[in-house]
Amino acid sequence: MALTVKDFAKTLKISDSALLERMQNAGLSHSKNTDEVTAADKQALLKSLKSAKAPSKSITSGSGVTVTSKGKTTKETEAVKSYSDNIEAKRAAASEQLKEQQKKREESLKEAARLKQEETKKKEKFRKVDEEKPAIKVNVQDQLSSAVNAYKRKEAAFSQESEHQFEAPTEFIQKDIEVPSSIQVGELAKLMAVKGNVVVKNLMGLGVVATINDIIDQETAILVVEEIGHNGVALKEENFEEDLANLISYSDEKKPRSPVITVMGHVDHGKTTLLDFIRKTKVVDGEAGGITQHIGAYEVETSKGKITFIDTPGHAAFSSMRARGANTTDIVILVVAANDGIKPQTEEAINHAKAAGVSIVVAINKIDLDGADIDKVKGDLAAKDLTPDDWGGTTQMVPVSALKGTGVDKLLESVSLEAELLELKAHHKGPAQGVVIESELDKFRGSVATFLVQNGTLKVGDLVASGNSIGKIKSIVNSDGSRIKNAGPSSAVEVLGLNNVPNAGDPFQVVESEKQAREIAEYRINKEKERKLLKQKDDSAGDLFESLGQESKKVLNIIIKTDVGGTCEAISAALNDLSNDLAKVKIVSSGVGGISESDANLALATEAIILGFNVRSDNSAKKIIEDESIPLSYHSIIYELLDDVKARMSGLLDPIIKEEIVGTAEVLEVFNSPKFGQIAGCIVIEGNVYRNKPVRVLRDEIVIFEGELDSLRRFKEDVNEVKNGTECGMGIKNYKDIKPGDKIEVYDRKEEAQSM
Repeated sequence: MALTVKDFAKTLKISDSALLERMQNAGLSHSKNTDEVTAADKQALLKSLKSAKAPSKSITSGSGVTVTSKGKTTKETEAVKSYSDNIEAKRAAASEQLKEQQKKREESLKEAARLKQEETKKKEKFRKVDEEKPAIKVNVQDQLSSAVNAYKRKEAAFSQESEHQFEAPTEFIQKDIEVPSSIQVGELAKLMAVKGNVVVKNLMGLGVVATINDIIDQETAILVVEEIGHNGVALKEENFEEDLANLISYSDEKKPRSPVITVMGHVDHGKTTLLDFIRKTKVVDGEAGGITQHIGAYEVETSKGKITFIDTPGHAAFSSMRARGANTTDIVILVVAANDGIKPQTEEAINHAKAAGVSIVVAINKIDLDGADIDKVKGDLAAKDLTPDDWGGTTQMVPVSALKGTGVDKLLESVSLEAELLELKAHHKGPAQGVVIESELDKFRGSVATFLVQNGTLKVGDLVASGNSIGKIKSIVNSDGSRIKNAGPSSAVEVLGLNNVPNAGDPFQVVESEKQAREIAEYRINKEKERKLLKQKDDSAGDLFESLGQESKKVLNIIIKTDVGGTCEAISAALNDLSNDLAKVKIVSSGVGGISESDANLALATEAIILGFNVRSDNSAKKIIEDESIPLSYHSIIYELLDDVKARMSGLLDPIIKEEIVGTAEVLEVFNSPKFGQIAGCIVIEGNVYRNKPVRVLRDEIVIFEGELDSLRRFKEDVNEVKNGTECGMGIKNYKDIKPGDKIEVYDRKEEAQSM
C-alpha cells in the first residue's frame, strides 16, 4: 500500500498544505495531497529541513502570543550544529501550530456573533494555558524514522498474508474410507488424498501386481486402505438383483402347479431310456454314443397328470449341469443300475439334491439284467443316508426296467405322492419369471433358450431380460414342437427373440419397457466386465508369482465352440481340471454356435487350437483354417474331446532324455600321430564302442571331459564299431590330455515322450 502526502502529513501532525510547501522547498515535485511519498522523498525532505536558514521573523497570534524566529549565521550553525537543528525544527513546528489555531479561531468568530462572549472566554483560557505551558518540542527526524518503520512492518505483514492463505497440515489425519465391491486403483488413491504410486507400492507389498488403471476387489482395497493408515469401510451397495426381483408383484393367490422332476444318476444307468419310455420316444438313439450331452426338458402328460421332466447328463464333466438341475427342481428321480450299484456321479447327484433341499425318489433300474442285486443297492444307499421306506426309512425306492417298462407306473405314483405331500403352488397370473435351463445359437432361428417358468404366465410379445440378454418373445414352442401362445408355471418351453444367447442357469423375468430391459442388461454387462477383469488380473498375477524360480509352464490355448450353453460350461470346467504342474489349459474364448471367421483369426493370433462340439466351421473360417494350418477338431462325445486335449498337452511337454552307457574302453598306451594327434591305444572292457556316439573321459572314476571321437581304428582300418574284449585305437576330438589308465565311456541318448 503506497504512502501519500496526506498520510505522511497526519503522521507528522501538520497540514497537507504545509507539508507540500516544505517538500517543494526541498526540490520535490509533489503538488497534491494524493501524490506518493517514497523513502527517497523522505530523506530529501529531512536533508532540506536540516540545512534550511530561516530569517528572523515575528508572529503575533490573535490571542496575543508572540513567537520570534531568529536566523542563524554560518558560524553559529557550524559551532552548535546539533543544537541549532533542534531549535529550528521546534520553531517550525510551533509556527505551524499557531497558524492552524489562528485560522480556527477566525472561522469560529465569523460563524456566529452570539457565541462571541463564549469565544472570548475560550481565548482567555487558551491564553492562560499557552502562558503556563512551555512550547511543544517536535523531533521531525524521529517522526520520519518511526513512520518508515511502521510502513515496513505493514508491508511485511501484507506480503505474508498474500503469500499463504492456509498452512499445510503437519499431522496425519485418519479418515473412514468407504470401499465399493470393486474400485479402480486411481479412484482409491483419490479417496485417500494420496498419490497413485503410493497405492501401487502398497499393493506390491501385499503381493498384488496392479497399475493405476487396474480394478481391484473390495477385500484387497480395504487391506491397502488400512496399510496406509485409514479405516476401510465396506460399502454395502444396493442389491440390484433383489430390487429387480421385487419389481414383479402378484395380486392373485397361489394355485397348485405341476411338479418339476429332474432325472439324475451315473452315466449309462438308464436315465434317458427311462424318460423315453415315459415319453414314448427314442431320444437316446439320437444321442452321440448313447450319452446325454446336455440338459433336456420335457412336459409329459401321464396318468397322474402333467409332469415336467429335466434330464441331466451323467458324465463326470457335467457336474455343473446336475447342480443346476437339482436347484431348479421339486423332486429328484435318482436312477441307479441294479447290476452296477452306486458310482461317483451317483454320490455327486445325491449331494446336489441334498444341498438343494429337494426330495429324492430312487429308481433302481436294470432289474431284468443278470447280476442285478436290489438289496445290495438299497444297502449302499442306506449307507448314504437314503434309507428305503420298506426298511423303515423315508426314501421311496422303486425297482424298474426302463427298457421293458416294468415298475414305471409305480414310479410315477411315487412321484405324484411326493408332489402331493409338497403341496406345490405358484402364481398363475402376472408377469413370468423363472430360469434358463439350456440355450443355443441356431443357424436359422437365432438365439434359442429353454425356459422353465416358475411363476406367472409367459406370453408371446413379452419383453424379457435374462442375464446379459434382452428381447421380445417372438415364438414359444413346447416340448412336442407345437407353437403355443402362452406358458404357465412348471412349463418347459423354447423361446425365440432374444438378442444373444443367455447363459444356462441365468434367471429370466418379464419387464415393463424396453428402456428398463436395456438398463438391466447394461448393468449386468458392466458387472461381468469387472468380474472378467478381476479374474484376468488374478490369473496373470498368479502366473507371475508361480513362475518365479520355476520353469515356465507349457500352455495350450484353446477356443471352444459348442451347440448349447450348458455343454460349453461343462467342457470349460473339465478342461481347466486337466492343468497340472507341467502344462496348463488356457481357454482363450468359448461360446455357442458355429466356428466363425473371427474365431479363426483369434486362433491365429493366439496360436490356439479350435475345438468344435456338435458344431462346424463356416466357409470363410474354413478357408483361414486351411490356409494357416490351424489345428481344428470336431467332437460329439465329451470324453473323446478330453482325451484329444490330453494328447495335445502331452505333445507340448519336453521329452524325457535318458542316457544309456553302451561301452567302456580302458586306455593302455598313448601314441602321437602326425595326422590325428594323440591316439589312445585301448581295450574294450564293457559293451561295444561306436564311432558316431558321444564319449566321456574318466580319470579315477571322475568325468574330466565330454566330447566325440575323431577316429576309431582296428589295426590300420577305420571301423564304426569295436566289440567287447577287442583292442583298438581311439582319437578324441579337441582333447590332448589322455593318459594311460583313463577310461573312455561311450553312451547313447534316448528321448521318451512325457504323458499327462
